[in-house]
Amino acid sequence: MTDDDKPRYFSFEERQRQKARARQRDEERLERGEISPRELQEENMPFRKLRRDKVAIYRNKKTGEFVWTSFERKRGAEDGSED
Repeated sequence: MTDDDKPRYFSFEERQRQKARARQRDEERLERGEISPRELQEENMPFRKLRRDKVAIYRNKKTGEFVWTSFERKRGAEDGSED
C-alpha cells in the first residue's frame, strides 16, 4: 500500500497549527493596514455567502426543481405591523 492509498485521518493537532498560522497572517495584515477589522470579520464569516432573499427549501419530486422562499424581513416587521 502506497502513501496515496492509505486512508487519511483528520489531525486535530495539524488543524490547530493551520488555524494558528491563519490567525497570525490575519494579525499581520491588520498591522500592515492591508485590511480593516470589518473586512477581516466579513472575510472570516462562515456563512458570508448565505442569501436570505433566496433559500431553497426542498426539491419538487415530480419536476426535480427547487422550491425557493425568502427569509428577508418584510417592511413593518420591526413594529409588528405587516401592512
